[in-house]
Amino acid sequence: MKIISIRETLINCFLKAGIERPNYTADIIISNVLSISRAKLITKMQDELSEQNIKNIFLMSEERLQKRPLSYILGESEFYGRIFKVGEGCFIPRPETELLIEALLSLAPNAELFADWCTGSACIGITLLLENPKYKGYGIDSSDAALKWAQKNANLYSLNERITFICEQSPSKCTIKENSLDFIISNPPYIPTSKIEGLMKDVRDYEPREALDGGEEGIDVLLKIVNNAPRLLKPAGYIALETDGDEQIEKIIECISADFKIIKKIYDYNNIMRHLVCQLK
Repeated sequence: MKIISIRETLINCFLKAGIERPNYTADIIISNVLSISRAKLITKMQDELSEQNIKNIFLMSEERLQKRPLSYILGESEFYGRIFKVGEGCFIPRPETELLIEALLSLAPNAELFADWCTGSACIGITLLLENPKYKGYGIDSSDAALKWAQKNANLYSLNERITFICEQSPSKCTIKENSLDFIISNPPYIPTSKIEGLMKDVRDYEPREALDGGEEGIDVLLKIVNNAPRLLKPAGYIALETDGDEQIEKIIECISADFKIIKKIYDYNNIMRHLVCQLK
């Protein structure tokens, strides 16, 4: 069977199953099995596939048809132009979070120490370290499973001397030295509990619940972080948060207005007010 034929077959199957981005998904699976780039795949469409490659392509495609996330199938996800290892127990990086990183890189170019709260794969913390060699950081998460992926990514980019991982559920119990952080950045669980069942099957049934469920209003973890931030931040330190949108941001602002001033509200690619950046008064 030629690549072009199996590609057409996969695209049709993905379309019928309602899989997002069917062309992209087919190309990524075929490229992964053949260990070539998507760009090179275009030049190989008339090539014949071996029986083993055909088998592997269909096995991976069947997993995707069952709505298992493509990143889990591949064992990796792209974020900020880099590859990060991901799998079960680890939240998959989202492109809108890149906007939060850009804001911090711009606001705090001379910072020395930060905390990436709810670090997951550590894609946020590791990206910050790779983009600014002055930084050192903590990656904090309540999940041992997630931190195993975070450690794999720190190993991948040889950053073990610049990032320290802490397994802790409560910010109030975290052992980070008081008034030591230049900024805190976090993409915490922020989906209201009542909305979890309405999420796409890919997310709801596969990604870790603790990385999604933010409590009744979706702000339980967000508030724990912002309430403890003044104790951990240096004077005039920043806190940067990803949220579910306008309503959550307004509630957070109400809770932190005594300690913080609002620096920036950032809209995501769908024009949703997604991120909030504040500075300690």
